[in-house]
Amino acid sequence: MCKVIICDDELTIRNGMKSLIEAAGSKFEVSGLAANGFEACRLITEIKPAIVLMDINMPGLNGLEVIREMSAVSPLTKYIIISGYDEFHYAQKAIQLKAHDYLLKPIDKNNLFTVMESAYNEYLKDKKSFAEIWDTEGLGPAEEAINYIYKNYSNSDLSLKSMSSELHISESYLTRSIKKKAGMSFSEFLTKVRIESAISLILLYSSLTSLEVSEKVGYKSQHYFCKVFKEYTGMTPTAYKKACIDRC
Repeated sequence: MCKVIICDDELTIRNGMKSLIEAAGSKFEVSGLAANGFEACRLITEIKPAIVLMDINMPGLNGLEVIREMSAVSPLTKYIIISGYDEFHYAQKAIQLKAHDYLLKPIDKNNLFTVMESAYNEYLKDKKSFAEIWDTEGLGPAEEAINYIYKNYSNSDLSLKSMSSELHISESYLTRSIKKKAGMSFSEFLTKVRIESAISLILLYSSLTSLEVSEKVGYKSQHYFCKVFKEYTGMTPTAYKKACIDRC
């Protein structure tokens, strides 16, 4: 089944689209409903759906912000943006963020399923390519290293030396390979992964303290984590959390 999440701040629209999809008895399964951007992020993180039907204007994070925040969390998910307004700048931004399509309310049933079929086919194609790329027997040194970082970034002892030893690849070769593949050094890429993961945790679990977030993403020092977080986002973790809450 194709897992679908519906995100709209209007209850009647959420339930209406859910009923429409379920009544069709098709391959599509509604796996979650979200009334705001933060609920959408939580569901996308937990479910990793194939398709998200996303209203552009929602409390908390809007549809475009959700796509931006979740791109690293669920990279294969396809987003179909829904809006009550034919606003070109929204559609343009959605395309820039690689949304699959942009639909206007009221939604035409046939058009909706045509777009969903297209999105699901693209999802299956990308999933197959992703599986082939990340098949451990076929990984090159760069892909193997990047895969290892994603799996182990929460380990505070992760280093180029420890990864080199674990993968049986020289540090110098790993350094060159990661730079060529990711466009940045090992330490820069590790920081990127850790801070983006920290952002997701802050968005999803506002009750977590900065210390708890820092530990979950692999930092031994809360002070150093806060320093790096501010360099990366322009705000401290506390200020970032407050900004997210204020947008609700």
